[in-house]
Order: sequence, then structure tokens, then C-alpha cells
Amino acid sequence: MSAQKFFTQITLVLMLVLFSLSSSAQARTPQADYSAVDTYVEAQREKLHIPGIAVAIVQGDQIVHLGSYGEAAKGRPVTPQTPFLTGSTGKSFTALAVMQLVEAGKIELDAPVQTYIPWFHVADPLASAQITVKQLLTQTSGFSNSAGLQELVASDLSDQAIENSVRALADVELLRAPGEDYEYSNLNFTILGLVVQVVSGQSYESYMQEHIFDPLDMRHSFTSQDEAKQNGMSTGYSTFFGIPLAKDQPFNRGNIAGGYLMISAEDMAHYLIAQLNQGRYGETSVLSPAGMDAMRQPIVSMGVGEDHYGMGWVVGPVNGNPVVWHDGENVNFSTFMLTDPQAKLGIALLSNANGTFVSKANSQIGEGVYAILLGQTPQPYEKSTGFYMTFLSTFIPALISLLWVGWTLYRFLRRQKQTSPIMRDRRWWMWVIAVPIFVDLNLLIMALVFIPSQWGLPFDGMLAMFPDAFLMLIGSAILVAVWSMVRTVLSFRQSNETPKVTRTNPGLV
Repeated sequence: MSAQKFFTQITLVLMLVLFSLSSSAQARTPQADYSAVDTYVEAQREKLHIPGIAVAIVQGDQIVHLGSYGEAAKGRPVTPQTPFLTGSTGKSFTALAVMQLVEAGKIELDAPVQTYIPWFHVADPLASAQITVKQLLTQTSGFSNSAGLQELVASDLSDQAIENSVRALADVELLRAPGEDYEYSNLNFTILGLVVQVVSGQSYESYMQEHIFDPLDMRHSFTSQDEAKQNGMSTGYSTFFGIPLAKDQPFNRGNIAGGYLMISAEDMAHYLIAQLNQGRYGETSVLSPAGMDAMRQPIVSMGVGEDHYGMGWVVGPVNGNPVVWHDGENVNFSTFMLTDPQAKLGIALLSNANGTFVSKANSQIGEGVYAILLGQTPQPYEKSTGFYMTFLSTFIPALISLLWVGWTLYRFLRRQKQTSPIMRDRRWWMWVIAVPIFVDLNLLIMALVFIPSQWGLPFDGMLAMFPDAFLMLIGSAILVAVWSMVRTVLSFRQSNETPKVTRTNPGLV
């Protein structure tokens, strides 16, 4: 083969490869049909009765679409500048702050937390000394998810709020050994918030403002709820059987690093641009390309599909494409962020509602927006597994309790109408008193102990997050408890009012 022919063939092969790569990139290039995005989001918002939603879409280093739908509060429309409570999408901001301090030489990822907070400890002294900064970032410290939900309705507003939350962990038992496996817990980022404070020498709030919000020109982002409200923050809504009710949930400054930042859609766009451009926004850099890349690596499996947790981000496929994303939920707000590094695409979606009947709605709507931008058909909202676990775990026990109360009431009234008297012999004690009380106690244990333990939420947390499910569960428990006492007293009185003649079958009351 001649040299000329050889180089000709090599050239053809290279052209084919380049064409293939170009075609692949073109297939992943978002389709700029933003009117379809608006139509889809508004349709889902109306279907789910969500008062307000804001959307930001970025392409490369540009904001290409800002959408706002519905109301931020009664009579006040949502705008791209309306601040929303972020929930756990704020965790990546805390992770960014930690990585900035790593690059400044002030934090080592593999160093124990006690290196920076010497008094830090949990119930196990040995485990306390083993928990590292990286384990907190990757949710592998050993803290349980349920332990991280205990502060869901806390409202510490003091300057020592974050430190108070960390000191309160002194008696907390870890679910597993540090570094053993993944377990999502808000406590990890509460501790990281204190690490940022101690190492930087300034409050978490001032650090975020100086090193992240200001460099990224995030002018409608806040760490103070009062300041956010003064600048048009949206009202939050909690749904009650699908009906949104305005809810002014207490602000938990102690968990601000894990889910209580307040940010607008426009400002989220600035943040996503930095994420897609190796830490740069305009002429400003908030982190090196290597640092940004380290945060978005698939470090530990989450145990669900192909999803992995990085440092404040989830890495896994959405609509068949490799992306980096995170969602966030507060009692009365819900958010979602996604970046597609290959397509240089970023999406943020913020809504001012949360609850049983809109569980994970923001994530699904955000994925629908992503599908539209890729030229795919978006899927309408479908109730998540979490909805069925939450709703059915309360509806079924409540239904069983109602049927039981109805049956025993029927038997009581039927016995009351009968002319043959009853005698308090062993059968009477068993069927009229002992067995019904035994059933009552089991129903109460199921409603007040077993089901809440499965949720991992304290009662005030259940009431705040899922008021409709809480009402069914606690309402049925109160009904069983009250009827149990009333039925027992009336049964004794009824027995004493009748002649003591033995009856063949006393019947279950």
C-alpha cells in the first residue's frame, strides 16, 4: 500500500469519527422550544395545585430562559427574582464552601472532624474520632436519615444555632461505622456548616455571602429569612389532601447549611453557569476546574439504580443521559437542579409547595423540562413510591381502626337491645373486655409507635410535612383510644344493670 493511499484512508476514518461525534453532540444539543417548556410547567402546576413555580435554563455560559408561573403569595406573581427556600439543593453550596477552604489549604478532606472541632462527638467515642470531612460530604459518616429529620421543625435563630445543633449530637447513635456505606442524613451538612464557620473564622452566613453569593452576582439570595421576606420571598404552602394552605414554617438557622438558603431562579442560573464552566461565572472563579470536577464524581453508590453520591450532588442518568443533579424539600417548598455537562445545559426549578400529594413533583417536572429540551416527550407527574408509602401507611391503619370501632359499636348496640341478661363470668371478661382492649392496644401501638418509627419522623415533623396523613393516623388513634375507654365503662354499667344470669354466648363487643 502506498503512503498516499494509507494517509487517504486515515483521513477518511478521522472524518467519519469526527462526523459521528458531531452528530452525537448535535443529538444532545437542547432544542430551544421554550414555549413548550412554559406550557408543560404551567399545565403541571395547575394539575397539582401548586401556587407558584420558577424555572431557569442555562446553556453554556448564558441564561437562555427564565420562566415564572403562578403566585408567590396571594395577589403577587412569581418572578425570576423571587427567593424560594432551597431545601437540600443548598447542600451543594455548602460543599462548594468546603472545597474552597480545601483549596485554600485550610481543610483536608480526609482529616477527622475533630481536627477542626475538637469537642465534636457522638454517642460512640471511637466513631467520633473517625468521622472525616469527606465522609460528611459523601453521606457516608454513619448518621441515619431519621436522625437528620429530628430538627425538621426546629426554630433556633440564635448566633450559636449551628453550634447548638452539633452539640446536640453528643448522644446520637450512628446507624453504621463511619465510611461503611451511604446513608443520606441532614446532620452531615449541619456539621459541615460549623466546620466552615470554625475554619474560616466567620459565620456561615457571612462566608456564603462573601465567597459565593457576591462573586456569582446572586443579588436575590439570602441567609436571613427576615431579609428574604423584605425582598419578596415567596410564601410557602403545605398541601392538605392536595389543597395548598399557606404555612409560615419556623426558620431553622441551625440547619441552614443543609437546607435553609433562600435563592431566586435567576440566581440559581448564575450558580449553574459556574457549575458548567469549571467554576467560572463571567470573569470570576469560585473554584478550580479540578475542585469542581472532584465534587461531581460518582463517589459512593446510593443503592438505587445507577445513582451515586458525590459531594453535595447526585451523579446518575436522567432520561438516559449522564447528568449531575439534586433535589430539595422543606415543609412548604420544593426545588430541583440538574446539569448536563456534555450538552452544557443547566436547569433549576423552584416551587412554593410541598406535601403528601405533591411528593417529588419538582424532580419530575424538572426532568420533564429536560426531556423537552432534548426533543423528547415529557412525562406528566406520577405519584412517587414515597407518596404511596406515606399515604397508604396511614390510610390503611386508619381504615382498619374505623372498621374496628364500627364493628364493636354495632356489637355493643346489638347486645344492648337483647333481652337475655349477661353474667360477668370468664367468657364475659374475655370477649367483652379483654379481647377488645387487646385489639385496641395493638392498633394504638401500630399508629403511635410502629408507623412513626418507619417514617423516621417525630410527631411534630409528621404534622408539618404530611398534615393530611398525620390527621388520618392520629385521628384514628384518638378515636380508638376514646371509644375503648367509653365502651369498657358502658359495658360494666350495662352488666351491672341486668340480672346475673348466665348466657351461652356473650358475644364480642
